[in-house]
Amino acid sequence: MKAKIISIYSLLLGGLIAFWSCEKSEPTAFNSKAAIIFDYSNSVGANKINFSFLGKPEQIGEIRIPVIVNGFPEDKDRVFEVKVITDTITNAESADYQIEQGIVHGGKVRDTLIIKVPKTEKLETEVLRLFLQVKESNDFDAGIIERQFIEVSWSNQAIMPTWGVYFRTFFSSVGSTKAYRIFVETTGLTNFAAADFRPYGQAGAEVLGKKFGDYIRAWNAANPNDILKHDDGTQKGNPIVPRY
Repeated sequence: MKAKIISIYSLLLGGLIAFWSCEKSEPTAFNSKAAIIFDYSNSVGANKINFSFLGKPEQIGEIRIPVIVNGFPEDKDRVFEVKVITDTITNAESADYQIEQGIVHGGKVRDTLIIKVPKTEKLETEVLRLFLQVKESNDFDAGIIERQFIEVSWSNQAIMPTWGVYFRTFFSSVGSTKAYRIFVETTGLTNFAAADFRPYGQAGAEVLGKKFGDYIRAWNAANPNDILKHDDGTQKGNPIVPRY
């Protein structure tokens, strides 16, 4: 009798072990949304985008903010969301901007968030700013915290970006607000970092540099008593010397 009970117990134990083994062999389903973050590749510094109406005739400006998906493309359009952080950085009011619906179009992992801003009189004397953060949506998680934020600024003033190596190589060895205004007016560009240089290459950049230089030389020849000088920066009061 005792042997019979042990035998039944052994059968039950073996069945439970087999059941557990089957349970463990079942793969666990894994569901995770793709994440959306700001793409800093065209930013000024770590996470800033500047826009100026300087040299632009339009009355409604379009600020384009690149975003990137951490995940795979899909055939359908996907919606992402951003929120305005109202802290010491943001000083723009709701009437100063319109944030378009964020969409990553089908087949893409990179797309653009568009903010439309009207050219108003206050932009002559003020720089308006928004501090934005991506947030979760039905299609996306927010992504890593280090890439969730971006600062956007706009004005009708000369918001000079970092006067980097490409500015120093092709336009002027030293930057200033006056030099930057001339750069914008003569080239139609607002920055000249690596991403801006690539489409032009060496030859094209030299052509832009010569436009910048020709403007300065023509002005100085016509206005010998009022030549173009740096209005701020380390060389304030000194002549703007073009590289080409």
